[in-house]
Amino acid sequence: MLTKEVGMGVMEDFNRAVGHIDATLTEGADEGELRRLSGYSRAALSRVFSIFTGMTLSEYVRGRKLTEAAFELRDSGTRVIDVALRYGFASPDSFGAAFREFHGCTPSEVRDGRPFRVMSKLRLTLSVRGGEEMRISIQRKPAFTVAGLGREAIGSAECPAVWDALLEGWDEDALVALGSGQSFGACYGIEGADTINHLAGYDAADADAARELGLDVLEVAPAEYAVVSLTGPVPECIHEGWRYVMESFLPERGLRHSGAPDFEVYGPGDMSALDYRMELWVPVVRE
Repeated sequence: MLTKEVGMGVMEDFNRAVGHIDATLTEGADEGELRRLSGYSRAALSRVFSIFTGMTLSEYVRGRKLTEAAFELRDSGTRVIDVALRYGFASPDSFGAAFREFHGCTPSEVRDGRPFRVMSKLRLTLSVRGGEEMRISIQRKPAFTVAGLGREAIGSAECPAVWDALLEGWDEDALVALGSGQSFGACYGIEGADTINHLAGYDAADADAARELGLDVLEVAPAEYAVVSLTGPVPECIHEGWRYVMESFLPERGLRHSGAPDFEVYGPGDMSALDYRMELWVPVVRE
């Protein structure tokens, strides 16, 4: 596998946005400036951030605040309560609890010389990987409808529970009979910085019939997608697919996620098998 380091616009935009967050730890990042720098809302930027780094944007900001707070305690005579308020904590108690969880010691112990953890400023370098690691095509999809069970503002780890609830509440044969039988995991309308809106569902030819069954309905407009063919156990193959698309494919092609719903498109068979096959549909627009 070949690798090369490249300076792509999307990564530069991302780094500028993260730089703005780092520069405004005490007062909070400006939402309009984040959108101007990155092209994404804070919620969408947080999702991209987690794909790139494996942590949420809130976790990064919290770690950076607690790192800078520790340096300030060590290097100055500022009172703990003043440091706590400066970095956005409502009280010395909440600051102390977060500080101990992150650093493994109290603010006073750090002031007295105890070692503390450092979360450094983040700057990403794009690694574009050559070869045929993943098969990706750009496809224009017509409008379609997905019906199932939706949950808003949940963590990614909660998505399997949405599927469990769907299949406990509705007969799978009835869900399959709504349309072609294709099952989807949809992510849509993201608003929270560290959460997603997820719909577990099936292709539905008749939205009204799906609503009569008490299902949530997502009507999807025509869009252009990067369609990624994945092989391997879930969720590992999905995570690797997202990383490859966001780190390599989209920047290399001058594309970005459009903000429209994206989809996990499941194949038949055992999702834990090494040869399991499915697709990822990522809606794209030109930079």
